[in-house]
Amino acid sequence: MIYLTLFLGLVLRLISINQSLWLDEATTALVSQMSLVDFFTKFMPGDFHPPFYYLVISLWSQVFGNSEITLRIPSVMFGGLTVYMVYLIAKEIKILYPLTPALFLATSGLHIYYSQEARMYSMATFLVCLIIYLYIKKKWFYFSVATAILFLTDYLSLLILSGLIIFTYFNDYKNLKKLFLSLIPLIIAFLLWLPIFTSQVSKGVALKETSSVWWNVLGPVTFKNIALIPTKFITGRVEIDNKIIYGIVIIAISFLFAYIIGRAKNKLVWSCFLSSIILGIVFSFFIPTLSYFRYLFVLPAFYLLLSETKSKAFVVLVLIINIFFTSKYLFEEKNHRENWREIANRVGSEKIVFPAMSQKEALIYYGKEKQIIRKEEVEMRDKTIWLSRYVWNVFDSSDSTRRYIENLGYNWTEELNMNGVVFWKYTKL
Repeated sequence: MIYLTLFLGLVLRLISINQSLWLDEATTALVSQMSLVDFFTKFMPGDFHPPFYYLVISLWSQVFGNSEITLRIPSVMFGGLTVYMVYLIAKEIKILYPLTPALFLATSGLHIYYSQEARMYSMATFLVCLIIYLYIKKKWFYFSVATAILFLTDYLSLLILSGLIIFTYFNDYKNLKKLFLSLIPLIIAFLLWLPIFTSQVSKGVALKETSSVWWNVLGPVTFKNIALIPTKFITGRVEIDNKIIYGIVIIAISFLFAYIIGRAKNKLVWSCFLSSIILGIVFSFFIPTLSYFRYLFVLPAFYLLLSETKSKAFVVLVLIINIFFTSKYLFEEKNHRENWREIANRVGSEKIVFPAMSQKEALIYYGKEKQIIRKEEVEMRDKTIWLSRYVWNVFDSSDSTRRYIENLGYNWTEELNMNGVVFWKYTKL
């Protein structure tokens, strides 16, 4: 049955995989083509992620190319491996039906979404599960290597170590020394990476002063951002159109899930689950990271806790919920990613103006780099231009770019909205 579950998970992760790259995925694609010198000296100091995933994708793309599908295949593979790791963990911690959490994760809309994304979250979630499994098996050498790799893949996922340390202190104290000794490779990796990490943190903190809107987008501590974590664990990236019905359904399901989880007794899983979220909330008071997708690495623990139930009816209910929301994501195009590919097709050969010379990575990936200009580069002979309205309020809160173009005598004629990517067409009579 586990092999059938893995096959099901793989099939679900391959459906609708050929979507347009969205902005962050396009960044991955462009970075994969950089030289190592430019990667470490120009890109990394200004990014907010470690280098390992990018290096893996760079090597992968050199062999298999960097189309939308090939860039996402590594995440698909890590997603499938995570389903298997959850099954192994469930067996080790004596869950009555270890296939249950594997089935939950295999059909999870949120995990499927990020198993199809050319970003580091699927890899990080796999590494977290691998670390927990190695911890249970007391494979300290492999645990130490995996922990160092996790640090170099996704900073926030390291919060899982807090749960392991707390559990070991209270329940397995004799292994506490071995646990701390196994973190030496992690410490070494941190010290080697410290100069770039410091630069990344400094630029991240500076956003609070230079772009308060962008700071709020990243995930500060709010009730909404906290509530979205369990909500998206249940529904994935999909919402029901009727907000009232959606709210009622989510509240009802959340109370039921909370009741089932509240009866779970595994201290290791509880420790990893709670400490990661609580410390994440505390950390976000200083640097905003409280966006639900950043906590994908906690999703396996969520399902492991749910799987302690002996109610077969509840298991069936979870699977029905997962399949419903997963189907809405996979088969309804409006729930897919930002469609920069279609924007590029519709713009054609005409010039494109951005409020700031950023957020343009997707159009560069789709071959429009030479058409992107600053507002000052608009020429009177340009009969038609396109203005990007994508997060314009973050970089141009006064809307000066739009006013500049209209003052040149251009008239708005059309709006394109491709799954949240909005462009306005301007023509001059």
